[in-house]
Amino acid sequence: MTDSEHQPPSPDRYRQGGDRTSPFSSTTVDRMGDSGNVWNLHGGQIVLPRVFGFCRGVKRALVVVEEAVAGGGKSGGRFFLLGQIIHNPWVNEHFRQAGVRMLSGEQLAELEKHIGTDDCAIIPAFGLPLPVERRLRAIGCRIVDTTCTDVRRLWAWAEKACRRGFAVLIFGRAGHDETVVTRSRLEDLGGKYLIVGDLEQAGHFCRIVEGTSPDEKFAQFLPQATNAESIEPFLRLAQVSQTTMLHGETIKLRGMLEESFTRRFGASGLSDRLLLYPTVCRATQDRQTAAVELCRTGCDVVIVVGGFGSSNTRHLYELAGGFCPTYFIEDSAAIRSRDELLTMDFATGASAVVRHWLPARRPVRIGVLAGASSPEIVVGAVLDRLAEFLACGRE
Repeated sequence: MTDSEHQPPSPDRYRQGGDRTSPFSSTTVDRMGDSGNVWNLHGGQIVLPRVFGFCRGVKRALVVVEEAVAGGGKSGGRFFLLGQIIHNPWVNEHFRQAGVRMLSGEQLAELEKHIGTDDCAIIPAFGLPLPVERRLRAIGCRIVDTTCTDVRRLWAWAEKACRRGFAVLIFGRAGHDETVVTRSRLEDLGGKYLIVGDLEQAGHFCRIVEGTSPDEKFAQFLPQATNAESIEPFLRLAQVSQTTMLHGETIKLRGMLEESFTRRFGASGLSDRLLLYPTVCRATQDRQTAAVELCRTGCDVVIVVGGFGSSNTRHLYELAGGFCPTYFIEDSAAIRSRDELLTMDFATGASAVVRHWLPARRPVRIGVLAGASSPEIVVGAVLDRLAEFLACGRE
């Protein structure tokens, strides 16, 4: 790929024919909704799940920022995003073009050099690490806080458990913004945490709890995944999940923990040792359920649309991949032709070109999934692009 191909396309490219009442809406998506989320074409069908795209929390965050920017800054002050507002390149580019400056991690470390009292700072939907938030509030600038209410609920439960003397196991990606912020809040309370990213790591933890794997194995967890040196603090355990994790895997993890603690300590008094909080958000669960429902109806290929950094969108990709060939793309520009598609190799993090992604036979049924951070305008552009390969037009 060239450097230009790494850049998200201009939001203006998607506005042709779109609903101008919102920069994120799409008339194509609206028309499909009126047709039962099915687009019948001469060469087959394009289908959407019953629920997809922006969740309520994302919609709220974007409306709050749109209104703040439209209202202008105080005394000519500037607007700063303290990280990505959500994990979608189109949305972040939209706000850059609106004049909002996005601070990098290095710039957050020198916050006071970049933001003044007349400026407006926007806290992303994932929140901010607590030390950064405190420094921000000390500046005295205007603050627009878009933190998701489900993320706040996760913090509240984790912090409550920490105050009660429980160590916290976080089921999530260690480098994800939400998990980084949760970890910072537990550290601030002096609590112990452990982050496990998948069921394999969870199984490793459970074997240490049961005593079938020596305690020294605890050191195998990466340093950024825990602030403890042994299993001991985790023998009174509270478990929370990053809000965008797979709901089904969270349920499996909870079963694994209950079984391991029962084996070591017995069933009586288990509630005094193990707290399980349901922190996967409802919107994430709904989109996962709807994705599976759609895939079970039978698709020849599924296209998943969203930012490559989006955890909830990646999980849709993982779910759909269990049913049929599935490809994760960020926008319509990734569909280069009926024979070539640009995606990412998640094992290496490098871009990858897939050839012959679209079945040659007709009719063909294409499912399209979109994560909770995927704007309809980008989804609509993907639908239009796919329609070009199915004889371009509605029957």
